[in-house]
Amino acid sequence: MTGILKEEKIIVRDEKEGNRIYNKGYFGRPLSGSGVELELFEGLYLMESDRLEVMTEEGDEVKSEDLIERISEDEFHREYLPYKDMRNRGYVLKKGSGPASFRVFPRGGGPGKTPSKYWLCAYRENDSFQIDKIIDDLEKIGNLDKTMMAALVDEEGDVTYYIFSTIDLKGTVKNHSEKKIDGYLYGEGTILNKDFEQLHDQNFYGFEEEGTLRLSIYETLFLVEKEILAVEDINTGEELSVEDIKPIYRSKRGEFGTEYKVYKDLRERGLIPKTGFKYGAPFRAYSADPEEKHAEFIIQPVKKDYGCRWYKVSRAIRVAHSVRKDFLYAMVKNNDVYYMKIKRETP
Repeated sequence: MTGILKEEKIIVRDEKEGNRIYNKGYFGRPLSGSGVELELFEGLYLMESDRLEVMTEEGDEVKSEDLIERISEDEFHREYLPYKDMRNRGYVLKKGSGPASFRVFPRGGGPGKTPSKYWLCAYRENDSFQIDKIIDDLEKIGNLDKTMMAALVDEEGDVTYYIFSTIDLKGTVKNHSEKKIDGYLYGEGTILNKDFEQLHDQNFYGFEEEGTLRLSIYETLFLVEKEILAVEDINTGEELSVEDIKPIYRSKRGEFGTEYKVYKDLRERGLIPKTGFKYGAPFRAYSADPEEKHAEFIIQPVKKDYGCRWYKVSRAIRVAHSVRKDFLYAMVKNNDVYYMKIKRETP
């Protein structure tokens, strides 16, 4: 099969050959007269598959490296390599619009036959991961009732895929409703010596040790705000207000404000947040009694302007996958918290 390179397109004029490649793989766009018009990506893929020869309008042979030169190096590594990999896996891809590089149709499907399965956003290893842009793209794609997939191309040309989704977290743990409890501020947490049984056994606050209950800094502030806990300075005996406690914690942890907003939101949604230190994140979270089930989520709170290298995202997802948990970013924007789940996918 022969195609003619014309500007940034490849034209297959032969009607029979054009129909064959379109009907068997939805390559190209049928022309009104006859034949098909191929994108450079499609032509390169067919050339590498020994299914297409390309000539110039003057009759000179066009080699695959000639096509690659017409595609920018960045575009080739970011978009062509995922295109080729997904095509080899049996998917049909068409150029996307908006945030997506490609619309991906399911195996056996195609344009006009089935809806697209994914909207594929392509990135390179050294690209910056910007949480606000990712969530904005996710909302746009979600509004079209599509699934957002990211293709990450590393420096060796290997492609890793991730599925992005928003998640409305809900738990079953009710807030404490008993009488006010007294505690003592000590170090970064609070110590309770009595009347903490329901708080610990039914509402799952703190950890019990030798007849006392130790609360974390997040638990302490949350319970004081809810007027469930009265906290005294262990040295002076002075009762501390919310405004007394906040500066103490901010001085100890630079991201305390962001992390606390996420902690508070999780508790108000009926979940149980606990430290996620062993998983490399501030929180792990349970949706029900921790004695009956494992934590389902590893949660990384971030501000709306958070950015990082993609390898940090990859590492966090791999850790979560290894312990059978979902990895979530919790983005704090004004007084709202947006939860985004990222999961590795094998298409």
